[in-house]
Amino acid sequence: MSKIFIPTDRIGLESIQKSISNTSKVLNELLKKGVRIKWHLNGLCFEKTSIWPEGHYYQCGFSTESQEEIIELLRSYGIIWETVETVPDTKMEITASRIALYRGRGAGADFSAPLIEVLEQGGFSFTQLDDQEIRDGKLSFFDIFLVPGSPDAGECYYAGLGKAGYEKIREFLSKSGQYLGICGGAYLPLTSYDTQNPYWLDIVEATDTEGLDYWRTGSGFVRCRIEDNQNPIFSSVALGKSSSLNLVYWEGPSITIKGKGIRSLAKFESLLASGSGPIKPYWDLMDNKMAEEAVKKYYNPLSSETFNSLLLNRTAFAEAEYYGNRILLFSPHPEMGNIGYATRKDSLNFMLVYNGLNYLSCR
Repeated sequence: MSKIFIPTDRIGLESIQKSISNTSKVLNELLKKGVRIKWHLNGLCFEKTSIWPEGHYYQCGFSTESQEEIIELLRSYGIIWETVETVPDTKMEITASRIALYRGRGAGADFSAPLIEVLEQGGFSFTQLDDQEIRDGKLSFFDIFLVPGSPDAGECYYAGLGKAGYEKIREFLSKSGQYLGICGGAYLPLTSYDTQNPYWLDIVEATDTEGLDYWRTGSGFVRCRIEDNQNPIFSSVALGKSSSLNLVYWEGPSITIKGKGIRSLAKFESLLASGSGPIKPYWDLMDNKMAEEAVKKYYNPLSSETFNSLLLNRTAFAEAEYYGNRILLFSPHPEMGNIGYATRKDSLNFMLVYNGLNYLSCR
């Protein structure tokens, strides 16, 4: 039986698909219908395809059985797909996961709003849980805990969750729960090694050496160098062994790995622009108002000196393991989109959020 293959290769700052978000939405619609979807990473070569009869190479994509109902759905969304006879086998199969999005006292509305927009555009179903619901144990009904940015380095999460809420999160992650934290959410699982700090979960052997002082850095645009180009979160983004990402950064953790069970996926490489001195952006930021605010309006701009002393060559993206479950930590803000040369709408950086959730859904 022939297969459907949906390529998701990157072309510049865009996708081979007409819409990154629509592609994700289609995949999620199929998952909700019970369709099995395999995820293919790190290159695959076909001897013959419907578009390329002489054969073709794709970097990455998704496959499923060829059915007319699926084809009609792909057509309705304008998705590019191939009909192929065989697809290399893979252990990666994405599933429809139950996602809990933290909306408690510690969630910053300015950071939650763009994340919610990206999730909705990508067709992800999620439920927002407040502090009391987490304290009551409702996380146990979900598969993934998604924690957005916060107004500080994680202590505001404790203000709403307290010891009971933290224990429920640890319990969730020690059983079958998976975790994705962005900016403040990436601080939360860290461990404090130098000072007494009850405001982090202390579940990964990594820290921020500056502790709770998130003001030490600032906001700006950064370039991150990918260390593990084969990690699923970089599918459709990394091309080749040496790849980089340009992202909005806003006082996220500078992660220092202290032990086993956690590994660096990408490091801060350079400061591209901020609202400080001679490094203000000279290019059009187009429709990305959040990126514009990060470099033109925020009162705490990231300087070159601060970047070089506190962020340079430190971990920006990490993957940890806790009781066999995955924890993904993103210090910058992929949900805030591109930083110029392309509109925020349907940004390539959204792939990091979509890939992260897909990766956590794989069983």
